[in-house]
Parts: sequence; C-alpha cells; structure tokens
Amino acid sequence: MSEEIEVTKEIEVTKVKKHNISMVKVILLLLLISIAFVYFMFHYGYVVSGNDAWGHLFKSNLLYENIKEGNTYPLYTSLWYNGVQPFRYWAPLPYYILAFLQWIAGGSITGAYVLFAGVSVFFGALGWVLFGRAQNRIVLGTTLGILWFFLPENIRVYFCEGNIPRMVTAIIIPYCVYAIWLFFIKRKNNAMFGIIASMVGITLSHVMISAMVGIATFIFLLFYVLSNKEYKRAIQTLFLMLVSFAISGFWLLPALSGGLVGMDPEASASVMKSLAYSFNESLNPLIRINGIIDTFYYGISIVIISVIGVLLARKGKKAGFITAIVIVLLTTVEVVPILSKMPLSQLLWMMRFATIAYAFFYWSLLEWTSVRKYFCIILMGILILDCVPSFNIERYYTQVAGKADEDLEYAKSITSQRVAVLDLSAYGSYPSWQLCVGEDRVDYSYGWAWQGATTSSNIVMLNTAVEYGKYAYVFDRCIELGNDTVVLPINLVEDSNTAESELLRAAKQSQYVLMRKSNNTYIFHRDTPEQFGVRTSYQGLAIGKNAELIVLSYPVFEVASKEYIDAYSIEELTKYKVLYLSGFRYHDKKAAEKLLTEAADAGVRIVIDMSYVPEDPVTKRTSILGVTGQAVTFNSRFPDLEYKENTYKMDYFESENTKWRASYIDGAKDITGSVNFMNMNLPYVGTNDNENIIFLGLNLLYHGLQTSDSSAYTIINDILGLQTDVIPEREIVPIKADYGKDYISIVAESVPVNTTIAYQDTFESKNAMESSNNLLVVEDKQTYIQLKYPLLKVGLISTSVGILLTCMLYFWIRKEKHE
Repeated sequence: MSEEIEVTKEIEVTKVKKHNISMVKVILLLLLISIAFVYFMFHYGYVVSGNDAWGHLFKSNLLYENIKEGNTYPLYTSLWYNGVQPFRYWAPLPYYILAFLQWIAGGSITGAYVLFAGVSVFFGALGWVLFGRAQNRIVLGTTLGILWFFLPENIRVYFCEGNIPRMVTAIIIPYCVYAIWLFFIKRKNNAMFGIIASMVGITLSHVMISAMVGIATFIFLLFYVLSNKEYKRAIQTLFLMLVSFAISGFWLLPALSGGLVGMDPEASASVMKSLAYSFNESLNPLIRINGIIDTFYYGISIVIISVIGVLLARKGKKAGFITAIVIVLLTTVEVVPILSKMPLSQLLWMMRFATIAYAFFYWSLLEWTSVRKYFCIILMGILILDCVPSFNIERYYTQVAGKADEDLEYAKSITSQRVAVLDLSAYGSYPSWQLCVGEDRVDYSYGWAWQGATTSSNIVMLNTAVEYGKYAYVFDRCIELGNDTVVLPINLVEDSNTAESELLRAAKQSQYVLMRKSNNTYIFHRDTPEQFGVRTSYQGLAIGKNAELIVLSYPVFEVASKEYIDAYSIEELTKYKVLYLSGFRYHDKKAAEKLLTEAADAGVRIVIDMSYVPEDPVTKRTSILGVTGQAVTFNSRFPDLEYKENTYKMDYFESENTKWRASYIDGAKDITGSVNFMNMNLPYVGTNDNENIIFLGLNLLYHGLQTSDSSAYTIINDILGLQTDVIPEREIVPIKADYGKDYISIVAESVPVNTTIAYQDTFESKNAMESSNNLLVVEDKQTYIQLKYPLLKVGLISTSVGILLTCMLYFWIRKEKHE
C-alpha cells in the first residue's frame, strides 16, 4: 500500500515538473515574441501611433518629469485647459506604467511607447497561459494568449485610437477573468483577492471599462447560473467586484464628482450612437483589408465559433459564447434607442465591451474540453485567419504628428502666455504634446479629452463658434481665456463660409494681428504683458440652459451661472442692459415673475424665448407673466414675417430641421410681430403691461444662428436693442502667477480681475476669490492658493470600508466552507 502511495506521489511530482518545464518554455517563447515585436516596431519606425497617443504620452511624460523632481502625484498643471488636475479624471495607473518604461528607456517617451507594445504582448498573453495551464490545455492557452494583442478590436485600439489606458485594461482583463474562474468554478477562496486586485487595477486604469467589466460579468454569470444554479457563488463574485470600487475610493470618489458622470444624457446618447455599427461593418472582414482601418470590426470568427459553441458545447460551457453573441448584438445602431433609456446609460458604449466579450469567449473555449482535437485545430484556424490582417502593422499605423508642425512651432515661438489651436481636433492629440513639452513649452487653452477640464463648456462653445463662423465671439473669448496667440486652420474658415476680410475684421476688433498665413493655417497674435488677466463689462446676461447660444451672435452677453431666475437678487440683474431668458427655471413662479417685473421697472430690457419656458406646475402650460407659448410646426421655411409694419422674407430652414418646431405667443396685449399661417394670424413678438418685457416666439434666434438669415437678425437686433458681433469692453491687467508643487501665487496690478486660470474645486485660500465663467477671479492684489487632494478624507474612508468588507467576506467564506 505504501509503495502505491509512493508511486502516486512520484507520478504527481513528475507531472508538476513537466508543467513547470512547459511553463518556462512558454514564458521564454512569449518573451522572445515580445522582444521581436519591439525590435520590429523600432526597426520600421512604428513609434507613437493613434489619434489619442500623444495626449496620453504628454501625461506620462508630465508624471515622469514630476517624479524626477520628487513630486510623485502632480495635483495640477497649467499646461492644459487653462489649468487642470491631470490625474483626477484620467485614471493614473497607465501613466505610472509608462513613466516607469520611460525611465527604462533612458527618458525617451517614444521608447516607452514601443516598450509598452512588448509589455502588452507578453503580459496580455501570460494570463491566458495561466488559464490554459490550470485547464491542462497549455497549448491552447498559449495560442489564445499570443493572439490576444492581435484580436481585431485590441489591435485597433492600440494603433488606431492610441488609447493606452484601454490597452492597460486589456492586459489586466485576462487575469481578472482567470481569478473569477478560480473563485467561481474551482472554489479557490484566495482567488477573491485576485478578483479585487485586478478590478482595482482596471478601475485605476479606466473607470468606464471597470464598470463595463462588472456589467459584462453579470451578463456572463447570468447565463452560467441558468444552467449550473450556482447563484450564491455568482452573487459573491459580483459583490467582490463592487468591493473593489470601494477600495478604489481614494481616487474614484474625486473622479466621480464630475467628468463623464456629469455628462448630459443627450450628449451621452449621441456618443453611444456614434459608437454603434451595423453588421455590414462590425462583421465584415474585408473592411480590414481594403476598407477604413479605424472602423470597428468585432470579428466574424468570434461569432462563428460562438454559434458553433452554443450548438455543440455542453450546457454549462456555453455562457462565454452566448455573452460574445449578446454583446455584438448590442453594438448595433438599432439597439441604441433602448440602451440610451436604461439606467447608467452613459456606461453603455457597447463597442468598448468587445475586449471583455473576447475574454469570456476565451473562457468558454478553454472550458470546452469535450471538443475533439482536430475540430479544435479547425476552430483555431478560423480565429487565426481572422487575425491575419492584424499583422499588417503598416496598414494599422496611424501617424498624427506632422500636421501643421511648422505652424505650431511658429505659434509656440511667439506666444507669451497661452495659445489656442482651434482645429476642431483635426490635428489629433499632437498639438497637446508639441506645444506643452520642452524648455520652450507654453500653456494651452485646449488639451486632449476635454471631459476632465473645468473649462469644458468654454471649449465646446469656442468649437461651436468656429463651426458657425462666429469669429467675433471666437477672438473675444480667446482673450477671456488668456490667449495671446490663436491658430485657425484655413479649411475650417472656408467651411463656415467666412470671407477672409470678415475674419480679419473680427480679429482686429479684439486687437489680434495676422502674423502668418501658411498653406494650412492663419496664426494671429495680440501684444500683451507676459502674463495677464482680464476685466470685462458685459451688456447682457443669458439665463437658462438654451440661452448660451445667443452669445455666439451677440458676444456682449455673459452666460449666467444659475438657471433659476429666483436665485438672483435684483442688484445682480440690474447690472445689465438686457436679459435673455431661454430654458430658464424657477423655484417659485410668483417670486420669479416679481423679480423680472422689478428689473424691467428699473429699465432692464428682458427678452423671453417662449419656445423654452418651463411648464406651470398647476396649469401644465408653458407660461410666464400671463403669456403662454403655444406649439406650432412649420415646414421648409417660415411664411413671411410681419414686424413693426415691415414684411420679411425668411431663408429656408437647414436640411436637418425642415420640420421647425417652435411656439407662438398667446396672451400678449401689444403685438409687434406676427405670421400668417394656415389662415391664422399667429403673434410671435409682443409685450404685456411692461414694454421692457418682450415675449419672443418661433425659436427665431436659433434659426438665425443656423442659417445666418439677415432678416431674422434684423428683427432680433431691434428686439434686443443691440447689434450682432459687437464685443464687450475688456481691459488687460498685468498679473504674475507662480506655480509650485502644491500652491499658486498670484499678484495682480488691479482687482477684481479674471486671472484666465481655470477655477478648481481644490483651490483653498484665505484671500477672496470666486469662479466666473469657470475662470478664477481674485479680489486681492496678492493671492496665495493651496492645492489640496480632492475629497481625501471621504476617499480614504471608502478605501478603509472596502478593505474591511474584504476581510469580513473572506472570513465568512472560510467559515462557510469549514461548516
């Protein structure tokens, strides 16, 4: 008996030794492939590829330079977006990895990028090797691991998007799935720490992807437990993933206090639609051969093998195949309207689920042990064949540097304080790198990934103005943002149907001079002090979520910071000559109406856009001050408009708005504008008891903005008592801003002054300061601001609670197993 036991032990030891020898061989193979791939990229010059890459490399280089100076976590940089918290909304782990690789590469950022390709190949593959070894299918695991980097969506993300944080998550996801398998299937309780650690790593790399991993795991486990009935273990797995978010709280909670979570639902739905594709694209392998290489391709092989797996695999092994099929169905355009109405819809950018779907697809492939060897080889052949186009790196290589490089260098050389490149992202992320590195680096009003910027709304409005050709607004707001240099691509000016003479006139009005005109760009510069702030006098205030569009045509308006009318004092409103209300709100309707009446009695002209008036909580009608907005729809164009005894023929609506939904006014006593429509005389301009309160219908301002209809602007000019493209009075004030590791010191010649520095919620000062249009206004001639880590106490409490829950869950699971 003892001899049999000894023989058994010897056999087990031999198996372990063989496994270990196999692992060593596989690791050496992966290392060889990774080194060869790095050499290949260096040799052929495939360094820094993808539209986003330079933006990510800027942040990693910023971190690298700060670490060399002893600052291991930079709280702030002035180089992007008039000042930004670089690692608050952009998860920091990928940049620490790249900074480490940059150190290995001797300070070369391009060297770090190429080394990262090798790291992605090696560590991304190793997770699947471990999974395969645990299943006694090390050859299959190694094959799948080698293909992991080259799967269609993974290779596209690396070389076309240049999205380094997503690639870091693609490295970690195999380990996360492997840990889930060990915990859920093999009941290895210690694997819970692998689940938590990998999820924390994914969260600190890309918070949206971490949420997507949780959602995809829920879908996978749902299908798994339907056949295996392992409900309790599945719930424990999902709970562990939730605990990982709590542990990440030291960074996650500050990140969630803005950024993507604060995205408007309509904007999120628009992004979801842009990231949805038909099967003609996502399952068409020819696109990768002769189509647009950046088009999302899910992989026809993934779907074919998944369908075969659903049909032939045993009942409990199908969940990964089903998950892969469900996710590709959810990437289609037809599903977007449903997804956009679901809770947390801003996380359902289904195209980004592809890598996670690949992982669960791999799970089912590795668990499908009943498949015959020859059939498994056929399936692998299908997968490899689908990945063959991925090896054509030359086709995938996306070079974004080189677009207007000389122009950007010239702009950099003449800039004193800050530069704006109004390219609508046509130059990719490269300006965010080129302008902001080196000894001659300058501050930049833009950057890359605007969602993390305090000035995101300022940026959106500037871009909108460029699209519409509203250059009086563009140059004026560039001064407000502290830009002494402005770069404008010529083609964007032409696309907006703006004559060069109009552009130069708008620039001159804000005292900008055309310094250079190349084949691609206009470069303007204004002589200013080396550092300066701005003091401004606005004539108008635009109140409401739809009111901001008026400033594009009438830059003398300031966008209000509050949408609620009754949140203002009479003193605040009477500072202005004109108020424009569109999409406003109120807490108390009577109080709001009283305030508006008092402001009008004080001589303020108030124009109310009746197309965007809140619904009365009692009558359920859109009314204010006794006047109601009544819905009406016009086709193609307005009929001739009557206004103050004149008749105006209007331009046709824009093609996307041929059905024009607006409101006419009902209840005004003195009608000054009307339109004859379907044998009815519909009033659209009028007043009631106070001639300073004017009710405006037809959504006329938006029509003027869309079509540049001169008749619309003639009417609106008279209603407002203002002219288009007149800019506010601005005074340049010399300041001195000094930036330290954890402070900003500002000295101003006169106050109060807009410093043109983006206001941050982490600013703390004993001096008086406030935010105005997202910019810092100081009221003392000397201001000292401390930079603090945001929500530090709350974040640490969250992390502590997460660790405590982990310990409690571990001991509970151990006790359960013992019992």
